[in-house]
Amino acid sequence: MTTTSATFDLTTETWIPVVDLRGEQQEVSLGEAFSRAHKLRRIVGETPPMTAALYRLLLAVLHRAYGPADRRAWATLWKADHFPAGPLSTYFSDCAERFDLFHPVTPFLQCPGLSLVPGRSSVAKLVPHKSVGNNVTLFDHTTAGDQLNLSPAAAARWLVTTHAFDPGGMKTPYKKDKSSERAPCATIGVTVVEGATLKDTLLLNALAYEPEAERPTGMTTPADAPAWEVEPPSPEPVTRPARGWTDLLTWPSRRILLFPHHIGHDVHVSQVVLAPGTRLKDDLHEVELQAAFRKPPDPKGTPQRDAPMLPVRLHPVRGIWRFSVELLLVDVYAEERTRQRPYTLKQIADLVEHGIIPADTIYTLRVFGQQLDSKASVVEAYLEDEVPAPVALIRATDGELAGLIGCAIEFADETGAALRAMQRAYLKDLRAQPTGDIDVGYWPHLARPFAEFLRAVSTARLAGLSESPAVDNWARHVKKVAVRASERWAAGNSAQLRNLSMIGKHQGEFLRRLGSQQRLLHSKITAYLTKDEDT
Repeated sequence: MTTTSATFDLTTETWIPVVDLRGEQQEVSLGEAFSRAHKLRRIVGETPPMTAALYRLLLAVLHRAYGPADRRAWATLWKADHFPAGPLSTYFSDCAERFDLFHPVTPFLQCPGLSLVPGRSSVAKLVPHKSVGNNVTLFDHTTAGDQLNLSPAAAARWLVTTHAFDPGGMKTPYKKDKSSERAPCATIGVTVVEGATLKDTLLLNALAYEPEAERPTGMTTPADAPAWEVEPPSPEPVTRPARGWTDLLTWPSRRILLFPHHIGHDVHVSQVVLAPGTRLKDDLHEVELQAAFRKPPDPKGTPQRDAPMLPVRLHPVRGIWRFSVELLLVDVYAEERTRQRPYTLKQIADLVEHGIIPADTIYTLRVFGQQLDSKASVVEAYLEDEVPAPVALIRATDGELAGLIGCAIEFADETGAALRAMQRAYLKDLRAQPTGDIDVGYWPHLARPFAEFLRAVSTARLAGLSESPAVDNWARHVKKVAVRASERWAAGNSAQLRNLSMIGKHQGEFLRRLGSQQRLLHSKITAYLTKDEDT
C-alpha cells in the first residue's frame, strides 16, 4: 500500500448513483447527470441523507451553470427536451481543477491545510453506520480495528453527505477547537419535489437564481458561490452567515481531507482527517429553502406564537403526511406566521398561475432525513418518506383548506392517542410493562389512505365539488385501521382468562372515545365547508 498522487475528476468519472427510466441502477458522472437527466428517473444514494445531499450538490451546479434568472428562463429549460450542453461545458471548464477529488491545491470540498494534522482517522468517520472509535452503531458488526477502504466514488459520496448531514460532536482539532455544530441538514427533513425524470426533478427544485438581484428570497447576495468556487477554507473553524443559496447548498460544515493510496492498481481511501468546520450564524428557518418549519403547539394543540420556528422532521413510525399542512399549504395568516413550507412550492404555485405547469398536476414530495440519539451526536436511523403534492393544493390560499386537512390529521392523531391511552390504562390496572408498540399496528397503515385523501380533495377542488366525501372516506379508513389495531392488541393480551374482562373494559372505552372523535371531526369539517365559525 503506497501513497499516490491520484486524480478523480467528478465531472467525468462515474460516482453518482441513479435509477434510469427502465428501473436499472447505475452510476453516472456529474456531467452525465445533466446530459442524461431526461433519461434518468432519480438519484438513489446508499442512504436517504446521501440522496438528499447529492440532490443539493446537483442543484448548486445547475444554478451556477444555468441560473435560471427568472420565470421565463426557467420555462425555457422546462420546455427543452434536455439540458443544453453549452452552459454546463463552459462552467466545468472554468472550474476544471475544482472538481478533482484529490487535487493537491484545491481538492473538492476539502481543506488541504489539514495535511499537517497528526493522527489520521479511519475513513469510517464519514460513514455513520460504521463502528469507529466510541461510535458503536446498531447497523454495523465490524470493529474499530477493521480497516475500511472506500473507492474514490464512494469517498466522494460520503464527503458530500458528511458536509450536509454530520450530526456534530467532538472532532479531531486543527489546534484546540474540537467542537462541531450539527450540519445544516442534520436535524431537518430535506424536501425534494419529484417529477417524472431527473431533469424535471432538478428544475422543480431549482429556484429563480440571480445573485446580483438577490434571488432567491433575498437571502442570496452577489457574493454567493458554492464551496468549490472559493479558495479552500482555513483549517481553523469559523462562524459566518450564508452568502446565498448555493453557499448553503454546499455548506462546508466540516474541515475534511481524504488521503488516497494504491492497493494494487486501484486507488482507495482508508484515512481521513475530520475537523470542525464553518458554523452557520443564521437562523436556519430564515435561509433554508428545502425544508418546512412550524411553531410547536401547546398541550391544547394551538401553535405557540412566541416560540421559535422548528424544522419538520421525519419519525420512524408516524408518517410525514401528518405534516402535510406545513409541507404543502401556504400560511394565510402572514402576520402571525406559525408555519413555513419549503420555498420550492411557492415557485411551483407561481408557475401554475402563469400556465407553465398544468393545474391538475400531482407531484410527489419526497422527504429525507435521519434520527439522532438523545445527545444528537449519533445517527440511529436513516429515514425517507413521501406525500402527494397536488398543485391544486399547493396554490390554494384559503384558510378553510388548511383547516380541513388539519382536522383530518388531528382526527388521526387523536385516534392514535386513544389507542395508546387504552394500552396504558390496561397496563396500569394489570401493573405490567408494555410488551409491544401499539403505534406500529396503526400509523404505518395510514400513509396510503391519506395520500388518497389528498388526491380526492385536490380533485374535488378542481371540479368545484364538496370535499366532504373525501373526509368521510378518510374517517372510515382511520376507524378501520384503529379498530383492527385494537383487536390485534386484545388478541395478544388475552392469554389469561382473568384478563378478558379488563381487555373488554378498556377496548370499550377506546371505541367510545373513537366515536366521540369521529362526531367532533364531522362538526369541524361542516364548519369549514360552510364557513360557519359558530358551528
